[in-house]
Amino acid sequence: MDKLNLKPVEVVYDITPEEFHQHFLLPGRPVILKNYTKNWKAVEKWNYDYLRKKAGHVPVKLYGKWLENNPTAIEMPPVKEVPFGEYLDMLEQGVKSDLRIFLFNIFKHVPELLTDFEFTPITTNYLKDFPYMFFGCAGSDVRLHYDIDLSNVFITQFCGTKRIVLFDQSQTKYLYKFPLTTHSAADLMEVDFKKFPALKYAQGYECEINHGDTLFMPSGIWHYIQYLDGSFSLSLRSLSPTIPGKIQGAYNVFVIRKLDELLNKYYKNSWSDFKLKRAIQKTNEIVRERERERNQV
Repeated sequence: MDKLNLKPVEVVYDITPEEFHQHFLLPGRPVILKNYTKNWKAVEKWNYDYLRKKAGHVPVKLYGKWLENNPTAIEMPPVKEVPFGEYLDMLEQGVKSDLRIFLFNIFKHVPELLTDFEFTPITTNYLKDFPYMFFGCAGSDVRLHYDIDLSNVFITQFCGTKRIVLFDQSQTKYLYKFPLTTHSAADLMEVDFKKFPALKYAQGYECEINHGDTLFMPSGIWHYIQYLDGSFSLSLRSLSPTIPGKIQGAYNVFVIRKLDELLNKYYKNSWSDFKLKRAIQKTNEIVRERERERNQV
């Protein structure tokens, strides 16, 4: 497997809101916050047995690998629907699979779970109506992308380990971004510099998060997530700290995504083919330009 140019994410244990704002929020730097959950009952209570008792009967949709015949699509159909408890059994037993649950608002079904955590006052502008949970089997992954609404994300890990690779927006030119989306064509599960040569120039971050760790992912940061074990996480979001960021996030959601959906609807595979071709062509032009510059030195 080819190696990306990655450095470790900084880890902090105690930090004031002022320090967090100055050193991480405003400059858009990721950080692992070890004590973000120190007042959370969830750290001790949330395990597979507890969630199974509370919501095991709830039907959930499971999603698998991205469709190879339409790799540029933003949404994909679920593979199947099962009782939540049945899926939790798979995670607890360490079943290897690509099946995941994402953007699961379990709190609509079990509101009492909202009392097990708090919106830690390290920052303001939390989107308190949108706490989401994410679940994945061992071996599953989430393709490289950044969140379209440009919100900040505080992702807290439970019952296992995730590996996360991050790139800030300055590296977008090397990441094979599809037009009119916030997703990449590059596969980071098995990095292939022959297929995606620009990746060798990208500089990013890498970390693993374990039970009770919280990773702060700043607005607009690219992220790839790999479930090393069956596990789950809670995602809390806050608005971009800048006015331009808030405006761009709204524009992405209400204009850019709608335009992409419209083109997908009417042009289907031809639009998908164009996006994939354009992502590869545009990014590889950067590689050729860098190689020309290097040869001239």
